[in-house]
Amino acid sequence: MGVTMSATRRFELLEWAHAAGSWIIEDDYDSEFRYGTMPIASLQGLDTSERVIYTGTFSKVLYPSIRLGYIVVPLDLVERFAAVRQAMDICPSHAGQAVLSTFIREGHFTRHIRRMRKIYEERRRILVEEIERQFGSLCRISGAAAGMHLTVLFDDQLHDREIAAKALRDKLLLSALSLSYFGRSPRQGFVLGFGNTPVRQIPGAVSLLKRMVSSSTLTRNSPGSAAPDTTL
Repeated sequence: MGVTMSATRRFELLEWAHAAGSWIIEDDYDSEFRYGTMPIASLQGLDTSERVIYTGTFSKVLYPSIRLGYIVVPLDLVERFAAVRQAMDICPSHAGQAVLSTFIREGHFTRHIRRMRKIYEERRRILVEEIERQFGSLCRISGAAAGMHLTVLFDDQLHDREIAAKALRDKLLLSALSLSYFGRSPRQGFVLGFGNTPVRQIPGAVSLLKRMVSSSTLTRNSPGSAAPDTTL
């Protein structure tokens, strides 16, 4: 849901991992993109028991075709992770890794993140404003404080997968929230990405989403309409 755990909960999670002898996998590729507040410390940075496996990818924060990611593992797992990595394939290009290393060392990556944070912040602001203006109280926004996505929650009578399939035919890509649930009562809504959407396209995209949601609601509430399939 894009919610950031409180400091208390984060330390409780680390204490649980230490007591249980378990590891936490922390996927932290977009933590630098926080809006309104400073980036928060990673779990890996707070960990004193080496129970956190920290992962990230440059394919999200630079560009997809770079195909470079990274992982920070506890010292006692380094040999095993290295062996598995070498067994999987021949590893990414050493030349590409060297160039990226220089790019980071010379400060270009930090400047890139700073520039993109401003761009994403504007896109996020426009998206939130348009959702609130066009939908009003019909939905609730969650997870808009950081990252490149936010979640829009609707009434459980909505069928988000059905709407997402229809939207795709109109070239509007929606990620149905219910796909992230296991069980018979998934929450209904959408995970909306704004990282690759120009500001000028956002109002029209939200308007199209509203028409799709309104059309689906009217169809299901019309006389004689079939009862919704709750099994999905």
